[in-house]
Amino acid sequence: MRNLLRIVMAVILLASIVAMAACGPIGSKAGEQDTVNVSKAIAHTGSLSGGTVAGGKLEALQSANVVPKIAGKVAGIPVDVGSVVSEGDLLVSLDAAELGALVDLYAAQLDKARNSDLPAQKNQAELALANAEASFKTAEADYQRSRQLRDSAVISAQLFEQSEKQYIQAKATYEAAQNSLSILLNATIPETIRQCEAQLKKAQADFANTVIKAPISGVVTARYINPGEMAGTTQPVITIVNLDTVVVSVNVNENQINKINMGRQLKVRVGSVQNEPFTGTVTNIALAANSSSKAYPVKIQIPNPRHVLKPGMFAEVFLNTGNEDGIIIPREALATSEEKSFVWVINNGVVARREVVAGQSDGKNVVIRSGLKEGEEVAVTNIDSLTDGIKVIARN
Repeated sequence: MRNLLRIVMAVILLASIVAMAACGPIGSKAGEQDTVNVSKAIAHTGSLSGGTVAGGKLEALQSANVVPKIAGKVAGIPVDVGSVVSEGDLLVSLDAAELGALVDLYAAQLDKARNSDLPAQKNQAELALANAEASFKTAEADYQRSRQLRDSAVISAQLFEQSEKQYIQAKATYEAAQNSLSILLNATIPETIRQCEAQLKKAQADFANTVIKAPISGVVTARYINPGEMAGTTQPVITIVNLDTVVVSVNVNENQINKINMGRQLKVRVGSVQNEPFTGTVTNIALAANSSSKAYPVKIQIPNPRHVLKPGMFAEVFLNTGNEDGIIIPREALATSEEKSFVWVINNGVVARREVVAGQSDGKNVVIRSGLKEGEEVAVTNIDSLTDGIKVIARN
């Protein structure tokens, strides 16, 4: 019986060993047997009529950050982000009540200077100053009292704004009266007229600057202020961009720069919009290289009537700089990483990464100057899924 038990245990142990051997080596991973389906191409010798591909960001040909010439409270903004405006359209209007009053005041003073004698003008100016000073002190006291009541939530913001407006008007009138009397006390009649004319022109210019108009035609892309807020003279209130024409700047090396001419038409591909390239025109060629990059900036303008091209989009410019002979592969087979170009070479169903030096491209194919031999096979599709040594199923 014991012998029979030993035989049974031996058979069970042998069966376990055979089963483990059939399952493969201990610790093997199923992932090591995975394969990737790719399309392949055979590297061949040829010549490309094209050039290199240079990349850059699209920019608007015309843009404007609109900054007020004078400070003031915003009375109205008839535009918003996305509004289409023409040159001269109203963008922002500032509160112009005080400035309008000053225009009337200086106009009246000029009229008096032209039609009355100096002593009478001085007497009138002194009387006007005394009245203006009294009104200003009263308005100032009312304003200070209103501010305290507003802070204590006793009166509404609307009542406070009325008091504030009266104070500002009274102050402006008082300062204008002081200035007018000072001029009269130290001037002759002709000098007084000239001073009044200058004051009136300045007030008229300030009044006109309360109406802010569009300097260019385009689309409003940003609005930085709302009605009731104070606009300053250092920060923009509106940004306008004209998208009818966009421009892309690319860097060209010294071997290519003399092969590009002003007015030449080039193909520009914006992959985020469409695969079919747009047509652009060379409008600017730098005469000197950039001191840091050692490259020559070139600008290409692209018509954009449908406004599908937006500032900030990446564009590829095909620079037609002549023919180049060499090993040719599809452009999709060329990959880049850390500013190095490489391809995936297929050998006996296994791929290996190989660094190469790329040359000109016509947008569909690219010349490989070194790193690849004629007749070698390279992967064209699914290259982002490949790693060294992985098996592939390659199809033409």
